[in-house]
Amino acid sequence: MQDPFARLSKVTPEIREKLLAYGRLLREANLRVNLLSRRDTDDLEYRHIAFCAAVSEFFSPRDGALIADVGTGGGLPGIVFAILYPTVKIDLYDGVGKKAFQVANIVDKLQLGNARVFHARIEERRVLYDYATGRSVCNLPKFFDFVRGRLRGGKAGNLSNGVIYYKGGDLEPELAEKGIFPDAVFNLEEFFADPRFAGKTISHFDIKAIQKN
Repeated sequence: MQDPFARLSKVTPEIREKLLAYGRLLREANLRVNLLSRRDTDDLEYRHIAFCAAVSEFFSPRDGALIADVGTGGGLPGIVFAILYPTVKIDLYDGVGKKAFQVANIVDKLQLGNARVFHARIEERRVLYDYATGRSVCNLPKFFDFVRGRLRGGKAGNLSNGVIYYKGGDLEPELAEKGIFPDAVFNLEEFFADPRFAGKTISHFDIKAIQKN
């Protein structure tokens, strides 16, 4: 099998093995609970895990930074963050109990001591985070509504505190009406040189832009 992480300069052999182990566990869990569509398990390591791990090419959080993965589903991107950044703390949220249970089981098997899983909505917990992340959870203005009161100001890494969001398609129609625009957009089709990632991006939104709307 071609190395799905070959283009990712920050993925060490140790991280690579853990990401591959995550892929195996996610496939197994998906047989029990529908975490991903069945067709999405084809080429899972490349099209989903490497896709999420590409964040490491432009984002470097400081030790102790606190990150929330909102609507984690099968642990994407939260488990990938926990593997990439072992010195930060990741809280993974999902409102569906059976999904949260499977993700917690994966976290336990991978021995990710920096990750916690909550069967809850982020709005239900009184915790402030440096960053919130999500992967095509809902339209972006709605996502911002979920996390707006759960982010704190500052700069807990090379990017200012705020939202790191994974999405396919054009963001502008969702955001133009609100006047919110990303500070940075990482184009995954260009990075991987692969048309299968056409339109897929990772975008960073500063907390100030989110909170003023």
